[in-house]
Formats: sequence, structure tokens, C-alpha cells
Amino acid sequence: MATLPEPSQAAPSSPSDLLTRFDTVPLFMQSLPKELGGTAEMPESLVGEGKEGETNPSDTLAALQALAYDGDPSEIAENFRTQGNELFKQRKFRDAIGFYTRALDEVGKELPAEERRTLRSNRAAANLELGNYGACLRDCSLVLSESHSSYPDPPSPASHRTSMKALLRSARALSALDKLPEAMDAFGRLRMLEREVGEVDSGEKWRVETERKVERRERREREERERERRKVEERAAMVLALTQRGVVLPRPTAKQPLFSSCPTDVTPPHFDPDVVPLTSLASIPLIPPTPADPTYTPWQPPPPHTPLIFPTFLLLPLASPPTRDLIMSFPEDATFGDALSSMGHNPSSTQLYLSTRLGRVLKIGSKMTLGKVLVGAGRKNEKGEIEDGWELKEGWALEMVGVPKGREGDEWVQGWKEEIKQGARAIL
Repeated sequence: MATLPEPSQAAPSSPSDLLTRFDTVPLFMQSLPKELGGTAEMPESLVGEGKEGETNPSDTLAALQALAYDGDPSEIAENFRTQGNELFKQRKFRDAIGFYTRALDEVGKELPAEERRTLRSNRAAANLELGNYGACLRDCSLVLSESHSSYPDPPSPASHRTSMKALLRSARALSALDKLPEAMDAFGRLRMLEREVGEVDSGEKWRVETERKVERRERREREERERERRKVEERAAMVLALTQRGVVLPRPTAKQPLFSSCPTDVTPPHFDPDVVPLTSLASIPLIPPTPADPTYTPWQPPPPHTPLIFPTFLLLPLASPPTRDLIMSFPEDATFGDALSSMGHNPSSTQLYLSTRLGRVLKIGSKMTLGKVLVGAGRKNEKGEIEDGWELKEGWALEMVGVPKGREGDEWVQGWKEEIKQGARAIL
């Protein structure tokens, strides 16, 4: 039996020192030392050789070890479990785990199954409070696996209570880990068992919370599916719209989607958001509202004739130095004079040209709209198929050339045409 140390001739230096000394006596310890899996630090004043009237750390460990073998296995386990329960009530969960673990390690194999299940269920509760969900689930699994294998007869009420606690703790841990289907299954089994034995719905609070998580997840998944549908269908509509306008674009593939090379700070060719049909607005909710709204219409891709907006390169080869500027947004109904003015160039002194995929060089009037030029640049074969058109440079932008009106500009354009005939495509 553990006893208080004999008083030494030297009195404790302070009341706190006296309390510290009490904490080293197994009978009065409120937590296990780190050497035994707890969180208690051994006071520095007691480290080293023990003096008369003092408890040496090694004596403390020896006393605790002796406690583990004082009585039959059930009595030993009950001592540890009682201390663990007290610490649990004080929210000292790590220390509580230490006592439950010592009981299982020392005499767990010699205990009746129900006592072993109780210790593991208690340890699972402490781990749940600490957020150690994996450890909680491991103990709950062992508790539930022993619930039937160890009982040839119908389980006792105590066994049912232990099983219900394990199911509830499992469900809460699974929900915290976002394993929602598994959590709902555990809640369902818990409710079935509770109804069987006539218990109240102990997991209602957490089950409702998990059901809300399931609803939020399902909503996110539905929204993501709808978002992906819109993206796929809008890109298909865009390809059709560009093709009908005679725009030449790279063939999209799984590895190279449409406009995949476009810089993130540039918006690639897109339908004009100010004129898209109401059924194509981005503001349409991803999923129907609840309760159902009879005016709700699912999103549909814009028809191909919807006006487009293009990013467009403006090359100025005779500038000093030669430059390549980017017009971020060039609407189809805007004129090329508008485009030049937006870039700070005088339409009356600058002549624009474009080169088609097959090497035709076309002169662009400043009063012409982008939409009309696109149609003019396209050329169909005998089958009515577009075989030539304005090409998207780098896979995402139109490109035009501006030169000064007059002899210098005309000579440069003539030389450019000759270079194109010889197979040279690059300008700058």
C-alpha cells in the first residue's frame, strides 16, 4: 500500500512545494508521468538521488507499477478506469487515455470481454474529444467486433449500452473525417439498436448535423456537374460560332482544350455577355431553387449567331521600334476605326491589313465592322465548306497589321505579300 513520505528535518520551502510533493505520491497523482504515457512533468527538485522524506521518480514509477498488480485483474483495471474517468471529467483527456491504456496493457487479456470493451470505449471517447479520430475508430471497431463473438447468449443491457456508445462515437468520428456515407450507416445502426432496446435517440443532434453535411455535399456535387455541363456546351457552341464565321482555330483535344494557351489575364474569344439570350445568362442558378420556381429555366448555351468579342493583336512593323499591341476586347459590331482609336492611333493615317490561313492579304477599311471582315475573310469551296479564313494566332487571338498610309506603307505591304508567297509567315 502506498504511504505518505516521512517528514524530513528540512521543511518544504512553500505551500506549492508541499503540493508538488503530494503530486508525486501515486495515491494523490492527478495524471500519469510521461514515462507511463501521461502528461505530468516530474519536478526538477525531485530528479536525482532521493533524500530521506522525499519520493524519488524511480520510486514513483515503481509504485505505479505495483498498483497494476495489486488485486485481481478486474480490480486492477477498475482502479485505472476510475482514475481515467475522473481525469476525463476534468477534461484532461490525454491523461485519461494514459490510464485506460495502462489498464489494457497490464491486464487487458485477462479481463472479461465486457470490461475490456468498456475500457476501449472510454479511450475512444477521450480520443474523440482530442480529435484523434483514427484512434477513436480503431477502439470502436474493437468494441463492436467483440460485441457478439464473446457472448454465446443474448448480450446484456450493459453490453448494449457499450455498443451504442461505440456506434455513436464511430459515427461522430466518421462525420468529422467527412466520411459521410459511413457515418450515416453508423447512425442508422445506432438508431436500430436503440429502438430494439427501447432507448432514446442519443445521436439525433449529431445525425441531423451530418445529414446537413450530406445535403451540402450533394448540392456542391450537383453544382459542379452543372458547371461542367455549361462549360462543355458553351465551348462546343463557341467552336460552332467561330467555324461559321470562317475563323481558323486549332482543333481542340483532351490534352489541348480550346483556348488552353490563352494567358490567364486575357479573356479569350467569348459571347458578348450584354446580348446573350436570357436562357444563357451566367446568373442563372446552377440548380433549380427550392421550393420549385415555375419561372426557372435551365441554362442553355448561346446560339452561334450571338455576337462575339475577340482579343486582337495589332502589329506595327514600321513603328520605331516595331511593336505588337493587344486589344483586349474587340466586339464584332465595333469598327476597325474604333479599335485604332482605342489604341491611340489615328484611323485616317493608319491602314490595316490581315492575312488569311492560305496567305491572302486583305485590306481593311476603318469603317468596316469586325463581323463583316470575318465574313469577308472566310472562303468556301465547291461543297460549301469554309476552306480559308482569319486564323487565331497562338490559338486564342486575331491578328492584324497596321502601316502608315502612303508609299512607305504600300511598299512594306508589297514585300510582305511576296514573303507570304515564298512561305514566310512571321512578320516580327
